[in-house]
Amino acid sequence: MAVTRPANSEALIQNDELMRYRSLGRTGLRVSALSFGCMRLSEDMGLNEQVISTAIDNGVNYFESTRGYCGGQCQQRVAPGLVGKTRGVIVSGKAGINPDTTAFSFRKEIELQLEILGLTHFKFFQVGWFGWNRASHLLKRGGVLDALRQAQDDGLVQYIGFTGHDKPENFTKLIETGVFDTLTVPYNMINRAYEPTIARAGELGVGVVAMCPVAGGVLACESDTLKEALQMDLPTTEMALRFVLSNPNVSTACSGMSTMEQLAQNVKTVNAFDPDEAAGFEELCEGLDRLRETFGDRICTACRYCQPCPKGVDIPRHLELYRNWQVFGLEDAARERLKGMPAEKSLKNCDACGLCEEKCPNDLEIRAAFEELKRLG
Repeated sequence: MAVTRPANSEALIQNDELMRYRSLGRTGLRVSALSFGCMRLSEDMGLNEQVISTAIDNGVNYFESTRGYCGGQCQQRVAPGLVGKTRGVIVSGKAGINPDTTAFSFRKEIELQLEILGLTHFKFFQVGWFGWNRASHLLKRGGVLDALRQAQDDGLVQYIGFTGHDKPENFTKLIETGVFDTLTVPYNMINRAYEPTIARAGELGVGVVAMCPVAGGVLACESDTLKEALQMDLPTTEMALRFVLSNPNVSTACSGMSTMEQLAQNVKTVNAFDPDEAAGFEELCEGLDRLRETFGDRICTACRYCQPCPKGVDIPRHLELYRNWQVFGLEDAARERLKGMPAEKSLKNCDACGLCEEKCPNDLEIRAAFEELKRLG
């Protein structure tokens, strides 16, 4: 594609009456505290256009997209809502990498995503599904970093980020390379594994996008246990956003929205939340820590040493549901997700052989936990 140098220095939009804004690391940009994850957009193109356009009108200035979401139609579903409103808005692109990815192929992917979205440039482009074991694919001569640096020189990409689900210590090593301006990690009340990485990002000036603030919908179910722990008499989804945004090193909470009602509620929650007047981050963490302490050491750390199960059971996923129920009081969410578990990974296949317990480094009583889960289901 022909290179047209865009005005990358343009200020981002702000609507201070409806939205709050935060610094995005060392970039100098002020990003909306609520950002829009586009992976849950529906097949209703008219609704998608309305939701995206209204989000911008409400001051949301960061949209996370990639070509692969929504059955390969994510960016096609995003584009109509951006028409006439792209100035001052971040729409990030994202692409995964593998040993065969070259600078040429990655540049073509950047150009393709720009074309689909109708953009002249990406303020952010993310290396997706990334981890320490793929760093060599990024750094090799003629590899992805060369493509990103050239795209920056050509004005097609302004800043570089990454996202994935690697171990927190590996993500910390990646941001310490100095290559990245942002990272996107799952973070919420029931998954705080990346808190040390987020704190280190704050020290380094790396912007943090917190994805899954309501844990993929798990925190849409009410929990009196969480309300008591956090001393908040609020809907659980509202507590979830408040918790994420109480962390001073989080730049924005990226929520996957697909309806006008979800958008309106999230905008209202973020606008009403003033971290200077609410309970402090440390106080909220202490409340959640006390919950975990009641469960002692009987919590799965997702090391996956128990896998593979000879019967195909997704052991870590079931132990996560057990934790959500027993520690956080999310009984309805656990029951709902048990019903939705694929048959080949279901607990119904478990024959209580005990092999998982032999391999578990935490000596968890997995069979006993599974018997309780079966009664819940």
